[in-house]
Amino acid sequence: RQSVDSLCFITFISFCREGCFSPISPEACPLVQSFMCHNRTFILDGHVQLKTGLQTQERHLFLFTDLLVVAKSKSHSHFKLKCQARLCEMWTAFCTEEVCEGSTDPERSFVLGWPTTNCVANFRSAEQKETWLSFLQSRIREEKEKDYPKSIPLKIIAKDVGTCAYSKTLSVTNVNTANDVILMALQQLGINGSEKDYKLWVISGREDAPYPLIGHEYPFGIKMSHIRDAMPHGSKPCACPRQLQGSFLTEQLPQELQCLNELKCISSNKHLSLFPDLSQKSFKRKRSIINWAFWRGPGTHLDNVPLSSTSAAPGKLFGLLLTAICEDDNLPKPLL
Repeated sequence: RQSVDSLCFITFISFCREGCFSPISPEACPLVQSFMCHNRTFILDGHVQLKTGLQTQERHLFLFTDLLVVAKSKSHSHFKLKCQARLCEMWTAFCTEEVCEGSTDPERSFVLGWPTTNCVANFRSAEQKETWLSFLQSRIREEKEKDYPKSIPLKIIAKDVGTCAYSKTLSVTNVNTANDVILMALQQLGINGSEKDYKLWVISGREDAPYPLIGHEYPFGIKMSHIRDAMPHGSKPCACPRQLQGSFLTEQLPQELQCLNELKCISSNKHLSLFPDLSQKSFKRKRSIINWAFWRGPGTHLDNVPLSSTSAAPGKLFGLLLTAICEDDNLPKPLL
């Protein structure tokens, strides 16, 4: 099997070098050279459009045995690094309509994601899309097999409205999706319901505000990305955190490296609200809750829009006192 795999790998590399994806040998690029090491091999590169929300970015992907590098082309041989993701922390899906606005060709597109990011990868042809999807899924699967540990504790602190707070710690594997985690949480909490009625949110010290998961993401990979980032400087991006035990697998990380999980009911006829105790940290929401998960990109231009100087007086909504429009201390339905 190893000889057959090696032959397929060499054949495909030769195919790439002939110029299918790049007019030059990608190994000659300084960016590729900077990521090469004794335990990492270059596999594939190609042009792609990455779409999030209404935004479309022209990017170049470089796939290694354990890493995906996203870059912006500056010339035919020079690229600017935009981000990199460990393959063991990545996922693919096909819910393109939930990630970007407008129509996308399903024959040439699929959802590509890693911690804090979901985007639609749009390729030049159906063949190129199938090649990338096949290689990514294969490499993600193989890297997950190397994961250590295979499962981690995922703590959910819940509050039932009007009663005291309680929490549950779930054992989550590296192949459990967000929807799987929601179902496990509902069972452990003794709540009858469907995963369609709830959203799992991530509260990351890297971000200004919580953001919801669609359902196909891997909470294991999201949390492990925070744990791996807590490793000493100089560690390889793909290094397994075997030395990270005890407090690193709980929430005793520095503030900027913490990763909590929030389970929210999205059904309007339910009154149960599950969420961690956020009294120790406040989040300033800068964007609409709608499509929040799909604005996970490098662009920050929307974050810097100044507030209107003609905002209503504090404590009022459309010129009315909050006490006049909130019945029994409940916000109006349009706000909810």
